[in-house]
Amino acid sequence: MPFVIRKIEPRYVGRGHVPQDATAADTWPVGAELGAVSNGCLANTLKQLAGLLNIAEDIFGDLTGELTSIADRSGALRRRIDRLEDQLAAIDPKKIPV
Repeated sequence: MPFVIRKIEPRYVGRGHVPQDATAADTWPVGAELGAVSNGCLANTLKQLAGLLNIAEDIFGDLTGELTSIADRSGALRRRIDRLEDQLAAIDPKKIPV
């Protein structure tokens, strides 16, 4: 089972939008439940998309940090290779005894 790092909320978009008390059910017109469920689902869908946007921003922030670290290490390695090439070019192979 994978380890959950980020969680999108609300998980269940279509639950709990019709009032359960008897007084509200008696005063509602016929078919009003459909409108309540539709509006609740739409609101929760927008909340879910907002949560997904925050998670995507977090993921891209992590990626930016990782790529910056890789770029820094690559630059340091390139400088080290250049320094070794300069040292190697300065060595005269005829002066080194074999």
